[in-house]
Amino acid sequence: MKKTLSYTMAFGVGFVICAFTLKALYGFEPGGVLPGSQGQAKEAVLAVLNTPPPLQHRIAGDSVIADAAAKVEPAVVDVHTVGKAIEETSPFGNNPFFQQFFGGEGAPTQKYQPKGAGSGIIISPDGYIMTNNHVVADTEKVTVTVDGKGYDAKVIGTDPTSDIAICKIDAKGVKLPSATLGNSDDIRIGDWAIAVGNPLDIGTTVTLGIISAKDRTNLSAEGHPLNSVIQTDAAINPGNSGGALADINGEVIGVNEAIYSPTGSYVGIGFAIPINAAKKIAKELIENGHIVRPYLGVVYRSLKGIPPDARQQIGITEKGDDGVVISQVFPGSPAEEAGLQPYDVVLEANRQKVTDTDGLDSIVQKAKVGDSLVLLIARNGQTQLVTVKLKERPADFGHHPKPEQPQEQQEQPQDGGGQHQFTIPFGP
Repeated sequence: MKKTLSYTMAFGVGFVICAFTLKALYGFEPGGVLPGSQGQAKEAVLAVLNTPPPLQHRIAGDSVIADAAAKVEPAVVDVHTVGKAIEETSPFGNNPFFQQFFGGEGAPTQKYQPKGAGSGIIISPDGYIMTNNHVVADTEKVTVTVDGKGYDAKVIGTDPTSDIAICKIDAKGVKLPSATLGNSDDIRIGDWAIAVGNPLDIGTTVTLGIISAKDRTNLSAEGHPLNSVIQTDAAINPGNSGGALADINGEVIGVNEAIYSPTGSYVGIGFAIPINAAKKIAKELIENGHIVRPYLGVVYRSLKGIPPDARQQIGITEKGDDGVVISQVFPGSPAEEAGLQPYDVVLEANRQKVTDTDGLDSIVQKAKVGDSLVLLIARNGQTQLVTVKLKERPADFGHHPKPEQPQEQQEQPQDGGGQHQFTIPFGP
């Protein structure tokens, strides 16, 4: 009995001690809810949610892509355009049923203004922006969005040949983020390539790829030649046009221009204008508002692309593959004034051997307006020298209605572009 009583007293004393201990430590009353099951559990969860995220400890080199993108992205802007009004007649205009409601004159015409979206690159803190000519061509209004704020932009100059245009916005004294322009001559096949732009007008987007090829020539987009362009597999879609192609250092090495796609969407082949070429065009557009180019005034193609039987039919006796064949001479052009004729074969220009269209293009474009170009030509089996005095290329040179037949079947004016092989849809 005494032993049982001792156990009971000991248990009671222990209970009292535990109760006081729990109350002192947790505020827990005997018979209450266990600590942490309600109030303290909620406080614990809130404490976790309110805890700031830990600092990231990156291994050196694991964020170079993100660092490069962060450097160039602020200088890439969205470009929205409103085109010139287009008049359109109702398809029911000639329907007698509808004509009775319009006084027998058919349905009235309607005007609408097409809208477009592309990208641009801020190249100076005071608001000069580089983009593609086809993004802002034939527009009445251009709006540029910088960090969520819209600005009306003035088109300073455009160049359809290079597909480069310059716009200017007034940021009211605000220093804008501007891109660092790199050196496109230093790029290598396999180098990282970062494309930044506004694809499908969804907002600034960064994609990653590599430099797939350099100096791609003999390509065209909507009748516009693409010469010596950079090829990349970084995803480029409609709307990326005019945006930046940057290297691993976040420096702009190209202006995204076009894609090759049977569907019109990304398939892994995109093209960009090398920034070194774009800078030269931009400088002249800012200074003069247009580009002055020497003009020969002919259509020509490489001799090596013409088989022997075709040469015989048009009276070409040259057996080799070097040289270019003139297929058309434009009226009033320097070439016509100098006496050049269709099917003349140009073998040399200013004593430089001409092997193909790119060779003659390069010689012409390195000359200046007013320079004389001495051509060694072959005509009817005889060679002779012809001196052509170069003039300024007309603004509408090479402009023509869109052909009904496939683009690759159309010969285009040269003077800076080789034989085109296929059509590449533009970005926007």
